[in-house]
Amino acid sequence: MSSSPTPRPTVNFFTSATLLFGGSFSGTHLTALVAPHSQWSGLVGFFMFPVAFIAGMRLWPWVEVLIESFRSLFTKVRFAPKPGTRRAKRIISSFSFIITSVATSTLSGLILTPPAMQVVVDPGYKILISAGIVYGVICWVLIQLGYLQHADVYPSDS
Repeated sequence: MSSSPTPRPTVNFFTSATLLFGGSFSGTHLTALVAPHSQWSGLVGFFMFPVAFIAGMRLWPWVEVLIESFRSLFTKVRFAPKPGTRRAKRIISSFSFIITSVATSTLSGLILTPPAMQVVVDPGYKILISAGIVYGVICWVLIQLGYLQHADVYPSDS
């Protein structure tokens, strides 16, 4: 018996909208605190978390297909591990949200805190990368709870 709720399109829509618009709102305010004198803080903050979310949604099915292809390769070579469940593939492949969030947060830190601004560099990177990790983990947890799903690009029969 699965512990996650049944997939509902409205729940998926509102979760996605909350992550996108809440990410824009929190990113804008966070970058304004981290780099208050930067001319780019509003624009970079507005796109920081939504770009991470969209990239994670695009990368998630690809990682799932990649996991399935590696599993089938090992099955052919006789190093057959136990067949992976759909939940195990979802847990591993949804780490793409954490990776994309950390990558966009690091890129935002590079844009907002150039070497000329030595006062802002150290705390700026730490705060933005920590915020990226938190945003990625929130997305990952919502996936594990079943509130965020992607369309099955390559549906499997398991």
